Amino acid sequence: MDTIGAILRGIAIGLAVAIPVGPMALLCMRRTLVRGFAFGFATGFGAALADLFYSAIAVFGIAAIESILLDYRLGLSLIGGIFLLALAARTALSHPANEPQVSASTGGILRTLASSVVLTATNPLTVLGFIAIFAGLGVGNGLTNTDLALDLVLGVFAGSAAWWLLLSTIIASIRHLFAPRTLHRLNLGAAALLAAFGVYELISALKMAAPWLF
Repeated sequence: MDTIGAILRGIAIGLAVAIPVGPMALLCMRRTLVRGFAFGFATGFGAALADLFYSAIAVFGIAAIESILLDYRLGLSLIGGIFLLALAARTALSHPANEPQVSASTGGILRTLASSVVLTATNPLTVLGFIAIFAGLGVGNGLTNTDLALDLVLGVFAGSAAWWLLLSTIIASIRHLFAPRTLHRLNLGAAALLAAFGVYELISALKMAAPWLF
């Protein structure tokens, strides 16, 4: 695997991880619709940063960190589930049509990005997914060339970030077509889906903590 091949493979992995609809996609679209491109892309970019971190752990085969993350899957699931339910409640109670226009201040963008990193990082399926993908491709611990490993990780980040840039750009370009009533309905739909993801995380944590109940 040469440099270009490693980068292209990384981009493909980044796209494969980012494209499936999940809580981050919902948040990215919702924030783009309500608050504009900058907040939507900050949400996706935060997810891409978390993907960069986890793909580095997987591809460089940092066994100690992998072990720690797997040992704390219960705590991560609890934090992620509670965070998602809180976001769902906040989303359901908000009224996009009545929200004041939010300026894309540095502080607001950074808070949005940070919340996205935390939400993605607290999903134990993220690190498990990357470990499985790299193991399936035959890379990771067996990839002894540091430069190629780095190219692969940067490719993952580029692919993930490119998807979030495309998604937030498309949503931002059509946000003016949505009437206030439609935005409110989309808001409630997003809240319901976020709550469903949160409940799933909490059930996953309960299965780990008390498997005899299932």
